[in-house]
Amino acid sequence: MRAFVPLLAIVLLVACDAEGTGELAATDATPGVGETAAAPEATPSPPDEPAAMAMNSGEADDSRCGADKLKRWMNVLPTESVKEEIAATVGDRPIRYYKQGDPITMDFSPARLNVELGEDGRIKLFRCG
Repeated sequence: MRAFVPLLAIVLLVACDAEGTGELAATDATPGVGETAAAPEATPSPPDEPAAMAMNSGEADDSRCGADKLKRWMNVLPTESVKEEIAATVGDRPIRYYKQGDPITMDFSPARLNVELGEDGRIKLFRCG
C-alpha cells in the first residue's frame, strides 16, 4: 500500500495541467502498432528574478546589502563587538547569522545581509538575500 501512494501522487501530478488548475490535461491518443508517441515540446520558462539574483552572487549583488564592504571580518569570531561593527558598516538593515547547514528560510530579500558561520564558529561568507 505504501508504494501505491507515491505512484498515485505522480499520476495525479502528471494529469494536472501546468498552471495548477487541477483540470485534467488533454492527452494524445495511444499510439497504434508501429507508431511511436511524439515527445512533448519543452518550453523553457524565464528564471524567477529573485532566484536568479540569489544564484548569481556577484560583487554587484553584494553591494545591495553591504556584503562587499565586510571582507576584513572573514574568518573572525562574531563577538558582540564584531557584530556591532558589521552593523555599523552596512547600515540599518536586517542581518541574519547562521551556521553552515542550519535550516534557514528561502525568502529572498536583497537588502538583508546573511552571515554564514563555519563549523568553527568563525565567519565564512557574507552575501545578500
